[in-house]
Amino acid sequence: MSQQVSRQMNPPVSKVLIIHNFYQQSGGEDKVVEQESAMLRSRGIETEHYYVHNDSIQSRGLANMAKLAVEAAWSLPEFKRIKKLLLQVKPDVVHVHNFFPVISPSVYHACERLGIPVVQTLHNYRLICPAATFMRGNKVCEKCLHGTLLHSIRHGCYRGSQLQTIPVAAMIKFNDLIGTWQHKVSRYIALTEFARDKFAESGIPLDRIAVKPNFIHHKTVKTQYDPNDRYLLFVGRISAEKGVRNLLQAWSQLEDRGGFRLVIIGDGPEKAELAAAYPREDVRFLGKQDGDTVLDCMSRAMYVMVPSIWYEGFPMTIVESFSVGTPVLCSRLGALEEVVEDGVTGFHFQHDDLENIKTVIRCAVAYENYAAMRQKVSENYAARYTEEVNVKQLMAIYSEAMEERDYETAAPI
Repeated sequence: MSQQVSRQMNPPVSKVLIIHNFYQQSGGEDKVVEQESAMLRSRGIETEHYYVHNDSIQSRGLANMAKLAVEAAWSLPEFKRIKKLLLQVKPDVVHVHNFFPVISPSVYHACERLGIPVVQTLHNYRLICPAATFMRGNKVCEKCLHGTLLHSIRHGCYRGSQLQTIPVAAMIKFNDLIGTWQHKVSRYIALTEFARDKFAESGIPLDRIAVKPNFIHHKTVKTQYDPNDRYLLFVGRISAEKGVRNLLQAWSQLEDRGGFRLVIIGDGPEKAELAAAYPREDVRFLGKQDGDTVLDCMSRAMYVMVPSIWYEGFPMTIVESFSVGTPVLCSRLGALEEVVEDGVTGFHFQHDDLENIKTVIRCAVAYENYAAMRQKVSENYAARYTEEVNVKQLMAIYSEAMEERDYETAAPI
């Protein structure tokens, strides 16, 4: 036992190469990459980065776009580029966050060829589902998990296009056939037990999947909850999968809102339509706000609402809400019902049942033990989602990956 504790507290890790393909629209995943990098540096771990950005894709010609589609499955140029970087940097471990679409899974093969352990954080379901969300037609869909990827091509699950879905499905299938997912990654990091089980269903060995949630750098918030400041809060992208439409429909049908308002922070493709459809005094669309303003609004809200209609990965919104002691009302779906404990750190509702959403809102705003719930939320955050807790988990995962890697099998190219 003492040896195990010592290894976790003082892992043989001094240098980490972080690899990430940034998205065109920055989101929670990109934020996690930056926060984890800063966390490692603050602990004296040297971090090197290999970053690419999807912005570069738009400037490519048609021929190069076709080449990218083929190389999404396995890119020889990226393999050579990353292998060269590995020889220069000589990291103890490589941590991949997103390889799609530019870097490709060839990154794993470059690491294996040089005997360097690789850790992959599973921010979404891209290794199983071309849409990465297990959602089609605004409903949960697991056809590609339990059947053939041809379903995704038939329905054009990637960006609504059959043509664009083909290379994504090919990437998943090709790397499944050559054993990339099963054998080339030393350790996967799933954000929840729910996600771990889904990836295990797909064929990834369960013992290679560790569970480590996201975290946030805690900030001191000047304001505190005031029961006279009566509102519920949604923060996030205003798009179909986030369930804002269902939330607004349920809210508008409530007979008595008890003087509460529904405040919505964020932007997205559905914002203009929904704002025009619900021009109510008790509904406020505040648009996109900076991080400090969001935390301030969260601290003063009675509840933060997460009405998503898909499984979610690990919404940073929930951790941010917990960090200021605010409970969460969320869909009883996927990872959400694991992260938010019903009756302890918030309440669950059925995302596609307006009557149930209304009932849960009515009961939640009248909850007699609300003060105790806020205390439980703060305790839950301190125990699970602080930087101090997270860095110990990450170092342990790195150590396990390094110990498991068989360096003797490494062969030069």
